[in-house]
Amino acid sequence: MLLHSVSATTQKGSKGMAKCYIRDKKIWIVYYVDKIRHRKSTGLDNTPKNIKLVEKEFIPQLMIKIATGDIYKKKPKTFEYYGNIFLNQKDSLKSFLNKRSYFERVIKYFGSKDIDKITRLDIKEYLLSLNMKTVSKSTYKSCVKEIFELAVDDGVINFNPALDIKLPSERKDAIEYYNREEVFKLLNSATGIIKAYLEIAFNTGMRVGEILGLQLADFKDDGFIHIKRTRTKGVIGNGKTANAIRKVPYQPYMLEEVKKIHSNHIFIFGNIDDASLLRSQWKRVLKDSGVPYHKLYSTRHTFATLMLQENIVSINELAGLLGHSSPKVTLEHYASVIQSKNIDLGVNFSLFCHDMDTMKNETIKKAL
Repeated sequence: MLLHSVSATTQKGSKGMAKCYIRDKKIWIVYYVDKIRHRKSTGLDNTPKNIKLVEKEFIPQLMIKIATGDIYKKKPKTFEYYGNIFLNQKDSLKSFLNKRSYFERVIKYFGSKDIDKITRLDIKEYLLSLNMKTVSKSTYKSCVKEIFELAVDDGVINFNPALDIKLPSERKDAIEYYNREEVFKLLNSATGIIKAYLEIAFNTGMRVGEILGLQLADFKDDGFIHIKRTRTKGVIGNGKTANAIRKVPYQPYMLEEVKKIHSNHIFIFGNIDDASLLRSQWKRVLKDSGVPYHKLYSTRHTFATLMLQENIVSINELAGLLGHSSPKVTLEHYASVIQSKNIDLGVNFSLFCHDMDTMKNETIKKAL
């Protein structure tokens, strides 16, 4: 038996209508959204007072939700739900293995929180709480942003709160590198695999993964090492940047050291596919040579620094040797080691004239 109805179609473009009726002595509401019929019990007994309540409050509130679109909204899911989708999408990427543990930490932190309840401030506080350098936080920030983007795609939130979050800049650590005398001591103290590694590293500036990804065939007769791949923890990649695929010159003695390894493995350094597997050998060389400790990556910094300080190459040329995406990146890394004393313009240099008196005399002559 139909008792009352309240129409939502009084204005052009409205989304639906609603009516109340009695079923099993209870008041029900039937409503339409985009011509789709829905029924819902109010749970109220069939009394004049309750009918008036449904008519004056329930139905108008329902119509507001229909008009604003709230009636369409999906029930929010947890951050973990979208985090697992994110992990599944990334699983096929070669570079995923090295970063999976970072992604899992992010997902564990926000965990079972409804994703629509996590605010921009929550994200900032999490990123700031990480005890690491700002540059290292970029992986975590990217993960959070991509997970929220999945929720946007799913229609449970209207915007991504992780977009354009700026982290405070911090002072860059000084570049760690060795001088020529220290390099000679290191090379003279090294033997075997670590000797071959250091000869390549100090003389080419190649990245750790690029060296460990070398095959004997990459040493070409044209005098260049043809860098084609990287190898890190079993993952073969195409390089850090688009410019990573490149050629760098080598000397015959470097190839001689490589051949002394006598590796039957497809890669020169065999099963050594990560810097951590060279750590003990590196520490032994440092101890035997009496040279101060720097990370193994300092071989690359040493190459770049000495090439610039001794004016062997320009910034543009060095960028090409290092495989940087642009000379700007190279300058950002090594601007601190380029000293003004390397620029010799001569004691009598003047861009336009030698002194102010000369400038005045020239000006007077022109005026006459």
